[in-house]
Amino acid sequence: MKTWFTKILGVGAVALLLTACEKEDEKTVIHPSGGPTLTASSTALGTLSMDNAAKEAVTFNWTAPNYGYAAAVTYTLQLDVKGNNFKSPSEFTTTSSSRTLTVSELNSALLALGIAPGSAGQLDVRVKSDVGSNTAYAQLSSVTSLTATPYLSVIAYPSLYVPGDYQGWAPDKAPRVASPTNNGTYEGYINFASASPFKFTSTPSWANTNYGLVGTVTTNATTKVTSSSLSTDGGAGNLSVPTAGYYRIVVDIPNLTWTATPTTWAAIGSATPGGWDNQTPLTYNATTGTWSAVMTLSANGELKFRANNGWDINYGDNKADGVLDFNADNIKGPAAAGSYLVTLDLSQGAGNYTYSIRKN
Repeated sequence: MKTWFTKILGVGAVALLLTACEKEDEKTVIHPSGGPTLTASSTALGTLSMDNAAKEAVTFNWTAPNYGYAAAVTYTLQLDVKGNNFKSPSEFTTTSSSRTLTVSELNSALLALGIAPGSAGQLDVRVKSDVGSNTAYAQLSSVTSLTATPYLSVIAYPSLYVPGDYQGWAPDKAPRVASPTNNGTYEGYINFASASPFKFTSTPSWANTNYGLVGTVTTNATTKVTSSSLSTDGGAGNLSVPTAGYYRIVVDIPNLTWTATPTTWAAIGSATPGGWDNQTPLTYNATTGTWSAVMTLSANGELKFRANNGWDINYGDNKADGVLDFNADNIKGPAAAGSYLVTLDLSQGAGNYTYSIRKN
């Protein structure tokens, strides 16, 4: 009896062992068999408006892909310039099966992709699905087309206007210098085609406080910085810069002074051809008011913009929102190496400096 009992226990142990082995060998096998199907609530959005920035612009919906089991899927909505094959897309990640873009979000994406404000942008849109961190099982939807025209998102900070002989002495059409912190110090960049006279006005007209010259205008022989004191007297003289050029203008109203620093601009960083040791010069376009260059950028590098081959005046991007910040974090370059048009726009006054990196 003892012998039979021992045999029964032995058979039971073997059965348990085989069962355990079978369970241990049971693994989830991913069998992707169909990507998501993407639809858009609208594909022709017309001209976007800053007045509607917080409103919904478009909603994208997609079906869940089939991975052969109830997978936890992460979706990435990708938007890129039509025909760019998603080499440097704007991306929005979610675990839901839909994503609504606000007017502001879509506008920022269009600008980041290099679509000029006021110009109709044609985009390709798709959704990518991933399971965990293993991109080998990524599935892509078919591509949907989208058209929209972005606006220039300019924040109306307190400003001074800079009418002068170079633009017809018209305050209502003059460039501005702005004060994002409203502390009485204003900054902006102005291109002077010649050493022409100008003044500062507190409004886009001559009817309110105007600022002109008291004393003399001086230019430092070493730094090339031009400066003088200011007067609100109606008979105050005109201000001036010594030569034609692209100047950084800083106005200090509490102390009634101003400075003008001539600048030329370049891009520098690990993403650029010269790395952090050799900058890549940008060329000024007087028609668009921007600086730009076509350059070969490395994948996943970084860059910044700087003036006069030095670091006293440089801009990065703290929020990765396409708006430049003084002496800020490095700008993330594109994920794919290639030829890109890099553009710097300092024409809208402090707080509204922008840039774009667009596949060439």
